[in-house]
Amino acid sequence: MIRHPFFDHASCHCNSRLHLIVRLNWKHRMRYSSFTLLAGTVMALYSTHLIEKWLVALIIVCALFCIPLCRQTRKYLIQFILVLIGILIGSHFVSSFAEHHRHLPERVWVSAYLTVEQVDYHSAERSRFVARVTHLRHSNQQLVAQCHCRVQLFWYDAAQRRGLAPGQQYQAEIKLKTPTTYWNQGGARPSNFLWAKQLIKQGQVRNMRLVKTTPSVRWRVYRALQASDLDFKGILLALAIGYRGDIPFEQRDVWQKNGLQHVMAISGLHIGLVAGLVFLIVRRFIAGIPQRGILLRNRERLVLTPTVAVVALCVAFLYTGLAGFAISSQRAWLMLLLFWGQRWLGLSTSNWKRLGYAAVILILIDPGSWYDIGFWFSVVAVAVILLCQWAWQLGSNASGWQRVLQTIYLQLLFLTLMGPLSLALFDGVSLIAPISNLLVVPVIALWVLPLTLMGAVAAMMWADVFAAQLWWLAELPLIGLQPVLNTFAEIAWTWLTASSISAISAVLWLCALALLTPMWLMRYYRWILAGVLAMQASYALWKGWRTPDVIVHVLDVGQAQAIVIERERAAWLVDLGRRFYIGRSQFESVIEPFIAQRGLRVERVSLTHQDADHSGDWRLAKQRLPKAEWFGALTDQPCRAGQQGVWREIRWRVLWPDQAGMHTSNAASCVYQFSYGEIDWLVTGDIGFPEERILAEQRRLKEVEILVAPHHGSAFSLGSLLLQATQPEVTLVSVGAINHYGMPDKYTRQRALEYGSEWATTADFGQLSIETDGASWRLKTPALFDKTNAKSYSSTSQR
Repeated sequence: MIRHPFFDHASCHCNSRLHLIVRLNWKHRMRYSSFTLLAGTVMALYSTHLIEKWLVALIIVCALFCIPLCRQTRKYLIQFILVLIGILIGSHFVSSFAEHHRHLPERVWVSAYLTVEQVDYHSAERSRFVARVTHLRHSNQQLVAQCHCRVQLFWYDAAQRRGLAPGQQYQAEIKLKTPTTYWNQGGARPSNFLWAKQLIKQGQVRNMRLVKTTPSVRWRVYRALQASDLDFKGILLALAIGYRGDIPFEQRDVWQKNGLQHVMAISGLHIGLVAGLVFLIVRRFIAGIPQRGILLRNRERLVLTPTVAVVALCVAFLYTGLAGFAISSQRAWLMLLLFWGQRWLGLSTSNWKRLGYAAVILILIDPGSWYDIGFWFSVVAVAVILLCQWAWQLGSNASGWQRVLQTIYLQLLFLTLMGPLSLALFDGVSLIAPISNLLVVPVIALWVLPLTLMGAVAAMMWADVFAAQLWWLAELPLIGLQPVLNTFAEIAWTWLTASSISAISAVLWLCALALLTPMWLMRYYRWILAGVLAMQASYALWKGWRTPDVIVHVLDVGQAQAIVIERERAAWLVDLGRRFYIGRSQFESVIEPFIAQRGLRVERVSLTHQDADHSGDWRLAKQRLPKAEWFGALTDQPCRAGQQGVWREIRWRVLWPDQAGMHTSNAASCVYQFSYGEIDWLVTGDIGFPEERILAEQRRLKEVEILVAPHHGSAFSLGSLLLQATQPEVTLVSVGAINHYGMPDKYTRQRALEYGSEWATTADFGQLSIETDGASWRLKTPALFDKTNAKSYSSTSQR
């Protein structure tokens, strides 16, 4: 035994004890310090005002000088400094976006140079891609020289847009804008999406002219796969470089219904497989080198496992870069780095802490990942895997059937734990996922992924023919599996949507979770589960007792109007929002997601008049709603005073116009009066003072509880005669937060308040929902705060 000259056996026990204490203190401080930094960063992200960075930095410096003077409160002062550092990180992220935001002009066509970084997808009408913008000019005047801002752009109706590829540089005309967020149930938050992807603005392009192409590694693989004649090139592109834009919609839908979304994107599964394969291959290769060779003359000097781990980490990092440094791949690589790095340092850290450290590091490096759905889905998925890792502990003498049954058990447990998150994020969960994953994941891991990456390496070396042959071999098992997946996807119960969830299915889901969860785990968490079940039962009882008979939703569609009357899971749509010259209409982007989120079945559609901000994309709506009855403008059943009927116990009557087909669009607006029990509400379209006077003088109006203001609360509507005749308790206004018409007019609002009516606009609160049981009503909004104070690009760009 060789002893170190300074090694003292007498102090061995003391030194080891001291080392243990130091290590425990370091782990304790590391855990709390990391989450303190995270708390400060998140505080800055959710602040509605810009924080002066110089002031935060000055406070940090002053606090650092105070540390030696504050012995009793030193640890609290250190935590305070870490919070400030986190605030500094988050505020730097926010302020840099605000600075770039101010540099880019809005709603005006400017000339610019674009460097394509990523192509998201191609469709029949448009292509969406991410580009870096430089050299902006307007009217022969240079606005921005070297901004290097990343924006999301749409290219419409051009034959050459299919040739878009990463690495290309174009000279084009662009028109940028801040994305509009509509606050409705089921609605997307485009501003959060841009923050997550570090994109400054959205916009559209025209007159694209290719200037040059700067080939990159990803571009080489992309072009080689595009040139190949393959049936699954979209899947192979997703596995090779993380690009999913070329996966056909039908194929994507089938794989999603089979619970294979994680296979179509480079995630922890792929990074772990690549690192593991490289580790095994390189370790076997080095171990096979003769001991007396020149390279390994003194073999004892070579630490085999750490050396191979470094090589595997480097290869995994290159694969992460090939994937475009996606959030899921970054998290997986950080997990590998933390796992092996802490083992080299002799730190026995649990996998749960490694996951927490990886999440914190990702947010500190890229605070926008806090808003990324993929980030949270990835972190929760790994947490579920760690929760299930106890079940992998099978003895070496376990039979093949035991291993198969254990694998099936793990898949069922993973499904029950991840099901609620999948319902929340993707509005559905695949019940066939355990079977399809057992079929597809081994094939992807052992055959498709290795051959795809080998083909990518061949394409990087300009061996396109050899790469195409490798990719052809890679897709062979996918060709055989696709019919099986199609069959699974056609089964009615395969995809469970949020709208089909009932109390019985929720109870069955909880029972399955209780049966699959091991007893030793239930022992620790039985009180938590009992509390969750009690809260769920109380909420279900309360919701069943409080469920309103009718809900009238005035959706937030900006300077337009869309109303949904909900009764017994059925819906009556009144107006469809706005249609645009290019891009998706509000029926697609707002109304359809809202209907899906609420699980409604549309039975009737009424158009008050034919203006674009009310009729919307009615042709598309007719295609999407073939079983609905249509009334009003642009239909075979136009509005005329005197029409009346009953829909699901809701009485309705048309008060205006007197004759169908009036020439003036606003004056011809259909005015509906609805009644349920003792509650009445009036929908007035865009009528003005003359029409209001006729309705009031002819005594067609009666007192109502809810009034939807005519013409978005303009200065020439909602007059005293209408208010005096209806005496509304609340006036709802569908209006855009930023419009050039000055709506709603301040005097119109003042008149409504003078008549004792409450006042609520979609510009201030988002979606406005009136719940009623026929005897009383109450107003609900999707946000707990005024949406004009919500975090957005417009608020962060103001000084």
